[in-house]
Amino acid sequence: MQDQPLLEVSGLRVAFPTARGYVEAVRGVDFSLRKGEIMSLVGESGSGKSITMRAVMGLLPPAALARGSVKLLGRELMGIEEKEIRRLRGSRMSMIFQDPLTALNPVLTVGDQLTEAIRIHQPRISPKEARERAIELFRSVAIPYPEKRMDQYPHEFSGGMRQRVVIAIAIANRPDLIIADEPTTALDVTVQAQVLELLSELCRVNNTGLVLITHDLGVVAGMAEKVSVMYAGSIVERSTVDDLFEHPRHPYTRGLLGSLPQMTGDIGRLSDIGGAPPTAATIPAGCAFNPRCDYAVDRCRTETPALETYGPTHVACHLAHTLPEYAEQRKTA
Repeated sequence: MQDQPLLEVSGLRVAFPTARGYVEAVRGVDFSLRKGEIMSLVGESGSGKSITMRAVMGLLPPAALARGSVKLLGRELMGIEEKEIRRLRGSRMSMIFQDPLTALNPVLTVGDQLTEAIRIHQPRISPKEARERAIELFRSVAIPYPEKRMDQYPHEFSGGMRQRVVIAIAIANRPDLIIADEPTTALDVTVQAQVLELLSELCRVNNTGLVLITHDLGVVAGMAEKVSVMYAGSIVERSTVDDLFEHPRHPYTRGLLGSLPQMTGDIGRLSDIGGAPPTAATIPAGCAFNPRCDYAVDRCRTETPALETYGPTHVACHLAHTLPEYAEQRKTA
């Protein structure tokens, strides 16, 4: 079907064992993505962004418990056999990991690793054809002298070039879905821009859906079409990028945006969000953000808010319908 979402995640929960029993690191996450669309998952470290997408990829550790629904082009992925999910990984969906050095095998040439990714999912292709395809992929991700680079090892590449190799492996079989987990971490600003432009171009050319995991709202503003903000394992705000930046409704989102430097002549002290995010084992009752929220009321400390619709935005906040006015009242009180 033309209107069928590429990816549908519904009621996703992920729990891990601890000395005190299982604790949930992801708590009821819902979102969808269409072909050619770029969506970003935003939040502080430990908010559950990477765990959510590893659950989508079927890459959770054996001890983890995952519940809910994950559908790729209408096919349910939760509970399918490992051999089936392996067929889909690399062919229909792929993941770009945060650290390109640890994502690559240091004792194999980058060419061997790329051709292996091709031949696993295209067993009828010959070694010569796989190498030619790999050289073409290196050229498409702007790696210079691709024929020579094929026979080099990861340590012979810069951080930016290693990230390009990882991207080439991710797109080798033209997947429908790419998940990029902090793809620009530890890269300088110029290389960051090149990598992000490359990913955007790949989505345009191949009609690929992209989920971008990041804590950098500047990257989100320049690249994504819609965004989901995560806090303590849950999505607290989901919206289009334009509406999120213009009309943030959740106090956490407002805090994230308030901590960004402003390109104005008035250079003052950046605002911050007090306190620290809770761990999966210490999530408070009610709204998980209430201990750090300047606007919390008694209801916030006892009742967990549900995602409610406000135009193009979905917000999990008891005060979302009055927050701008409420914030103004607090300033003048």
